[in-house]
Amino acid sequence: MRRALSFAVVVLSLGGCGADAPTYASCEDDLDCSDPNDACYRLLFDRNDGSRGEGNLCSRGCVEDLDCPLDAVCTSLAGDPSMTRFCALVCTVADDCYADFACTSVEGMDLSLCLP
Repeated sequence: MRRALSFAVVVLSLGGCGADAPTYASCEDDLDCSDPNDACYRLLFDRNDGSRGEGNLCSRGCVEDLDCPLDAVCTSLAGDPSMTRFCALVCTVADDCYADFACTSVEGMDLSLCLP
């Protein structure tokens, strides 16, 4: 099931060399992501509270929630002209997310996602 978030975003895949980041953690480029199915997505968006979110996320493309590992949803973010779908980790508190990520409420849905 595709879910759209109510904030603007640009999602781009990056390339380069790197480390060993798990799915849903921060990255600098695709090779930072430890799972070969993941890519490093660049996210730029406005949160519902008016603050700006920006950062990189190891994730993977998806068609439905079942394509996503762990407790995650398949989503595309409003404002992304390509409507790129990717997996985002569901959370209830900040401690559910990796460092440098916030548990961000999603307008129009009864859930929050770990986002930069």
